[in-house]
Amino acid sequence: MAAFEYRQAEEIREAFQRHCVRYLFIGKSGAILLGYPDTTQDADLFVEKSPENGQAIVSALRDLGFALTEAQVSEIVRGKDLESLPRLRSFRTYWLAHRK
Repeated sequence: MAAFEYRQAEEIREAFQRHCVRYLFIGKSGAILLGYPDTTQDADLFVEKSPENGQAIVSALRDLGFALTEAQVSEIVRGKDLESLPRLRSFRTYWLAHRK
């Protein structure tokens, strides 16, 4: 699997900012954004669990090219952990495979 790149972190950050998503990059993906010279395989995100933020996350993910099912949308809005949603376990892998 290829390394997660700074450019990809910027794309996520920009989409989340456009949609006012309340979140934090954590782990190595956060360190990479701060200039730490390392690599990782995915983006680790901590998101606020509220219906409003869930709707913003859905909009941002769609902006990034995710093809979300209505069931996934419902679960995200309800505040279910993205990690526990099938096919969203590895944000980067899913993102690259499902971009428009």
